[in-house]
Amino acid sequence: MKLLPTGKGAGAKPQGLRDRVAAYVIEKITTGEWATGYRIPSENELVATFGVSRMTVHHALRDLASQGFLARRSGSGTYVAEPSAYIAEYAHLDVIREIEDRGGVHRADVLTREIIQPPSPIATAFGAADTGLLFHAVIVHFEDEIPFELEDRWMDPAFIPDGMAIDLSHQTLFSRLMRIRPYRQGSEQVRAVSISAREEQLLAVPSGTPALEVLRKTWSAAGVVTVARMLRAGPNGAMNGCIRASSDF
Repeated sequence: MKLLPTGKGAGAKPQGLRDRVAAYVIEKITTGEWATGYRIPSENELVATFGVSRMTVHHALRDLASQGFLARRSGSGTYVAEPSAYIAEYAHLDVIREIEDRGGVHRADVLTREIIQPPSPIATAFGAADTGLLFHAVIVHFEDEIPFELEDRWMDPAFIPDGMAIDLSHQTLFSRLMRIRPYRQGSEQVRAVSISAREEQLLAVPSGTPALEVLRKTWSAAGVVTVARMLRAGPNGAMNGCIRASSDF
């Protein structure tokens, strides 16, 4: 079953003629009345059903095809598409905003803030055996005085020239980067891990507590911007997101 795109949920009220056509087709698919591979009514048939222009129907079906609901075959017709892969989407909220949105109070302990030669694995992640000096920070974020997230971040100093002076009690490195380099590409790996005794101590969790590890790398045309590792353990070991269907892969 395909999931509706954000903002087009089953309870959403159609706003126009094109939306009416799309909502009708989606309902037929999601209820199972039109199964995978089913040839849906032609554009002319849908025009007659809804009393709208052919262009309206054409655009509605084209939109649904781009969203992965339909497959259009030249000279044959339009069919219910094969189920496609799901994409997990995360808002990637700034940790201060995430905490304050819940009514909590944020505090940050900056354990490390330096510009140093990185270890080999970090240099490799930045695309070279010798990257020169990088900005490095290790920060514990607290929610209502309880450790919430451990952040270990490396950045190219060229992308954050004021990194050593930022007041990290009121602004995160993430939010600062979003202001300086808002349009970046990235990759992310999320997994459950065992953490070190030192990390357990910093997150104030008992020995053996499972943790969620997020490894994030972002880059722009000018090169790698940041490589970061975030840890959340115990009851904080979660990320909130949504899932949508996609025909992109």
